[in-house]
Amino acid sequence: MPKWYWVFLFSIYVAFIGLRFEVGGDWLTYIDILEASRYQPWVGFEALLGDPAYHWINKIAAALNQEIYFVNLCVAVIYTSCLFAFCQKLKNPYLGLTVAFPYLTTVVAMGYTRQAGAIALELLALMALESNKKINSILFFILALLFHKTAIFLILVPILMFLFDALKTGKIINILLVSALLLIALSGAIAITSISDRFLVSYIGAGMSSSGALIRLSMNLLPATIFLIEYYTGHNFFRTSSKVYLALSWLVIFSFALLLTGSSTAADRLALYLIPIQIYVLGNLPYLFLTQSREIFYRWMLLVLGYSFLVLWVWLQFADHAFAWLPYRMYPFI
Repeated sequence: MPKWYWVFLFSIYVAFIGLRFEVGGDWLTYIDILEASRYQPWVGFEALLGDPAYHWINKIAAALNQEIYFVNLCVAVIYTSCLFAFCQKLKNPYLGLTVAFPYLTTVVAMGYTRQAGAIALELLALMALESNKKINSILFFILALLFHKTAIFLILVPILMFLFDALKTGKIINILLVSALLLIALSGAIAITSISDRFLVSYIGAGMSSSGALIRLSMNLLPATIFLIEYYTGHNFFRTSSKVYLALSWLVIFSFALLLTGSSTAADRLALYLIPIQIYVLGNLPYLFLTQSREIFYRWMLLVLGYSFLVLWVWLQFADHAFAWLPYRMYPFI
């Protein structure tokens, strides 16, 4: 793809996300956070209790006497940079961006700014894990955690990868130890999520409504199921994919178990950090059929595009909080 067009598209994304005006369910809450940060120390109880990375961006904005647009632009640059880097690893980067647009970009990046920053850095952590760059993956994981505490769920990915290795060796002691570690990590993540929710004042930002948890989980279930079927029975590139995406796919299955136990909020949080499986699988899906015929390939391409459009349309029409995104307005055209 032409480099100039990629830069142009990057700029459009940053402006679209970062310069939004009164768009997103927590718009007023984030303005309150910015105003409160003006009177808070750079390092202190407020920063540790909240989300330090986001707190520091707000402190910079306050020190420069900037408005919420500065904060949103900073996070938009982080989000867009990470998303574009992730999509460039796909067979078709534009298809990956299209899959990400309806929910991850529109709803999360323009509504839940802290989670958007955490998920963006998760994408880099997953890429580092995929390349076996362990130090980099740990660094990006810590940065994601600094943006939002619920990113603690990401620790389940490498632990599950260790479990796959233990199952391959067949050593019972290794399997039991890693399984116990997985359960401890999951319990800890649920506990941290539960505790952090008590300090959130916005209903939309705190719960994103448990009523929509099943829908968000189902959006992950479709690509996860496709990946698992192809991984275990197929002969295409999903079968040779990194164990990172195998772990994400199984975590999607586990997330439904959380929902069944009554932990709908925890399941909803986990679902957010499993969104990358949508981008990876659906962004690559049509290329599974490229060797068969061009006609089948284009049919699947249109199917993925149609599905993405349908997700956006359904959300805008029927989501409980879609009104907070409509109409879209951008600074300075307000």
